[in-house]
Amino acid sequence: MTKRTWITALVLILLGTCSVFIHRPVGFGWLLGSVTAVLLYKRNEWFWTGVLDQRSATQWTGFLHFIVNYLLMGGVLVLSALKPEYFNIFACAVGLFLIKITVTIDMLIHREGE
Repeated sequence: MTKRTWITALVLILLGTCSVFIHRPVGFGWLLGSVTAVLLYKRNEWFWTGVLDQRSATQWTGFLHFIVNYLLMGGVLVLSALKPEYFNIFACAVGLFLIKITVTIDMLIHREGE
């Protein structure tokens, strides 16, 4: 992701977190989901950069990595489900889509060649 895309992500995180003033669990759920999305993105970036630097991979190279990623996503959603007084599970789930939302918005706003 480019610097511009990270700025878009930060703006989305801040805007979503402002919903804490409307309904506290929604804001905290969004924050938990979006922070987890950024963590997962960085994990993927570090892992696959390391794999590319090694210049070798087997059919099982990313298996454990993706299992851990799914466990992190599931753990965050389970936490939200178990503590609804603190986290809204739906806001958390949308927050997990932060990177996808950011890239989509970035592509819609900044077209190629502009």
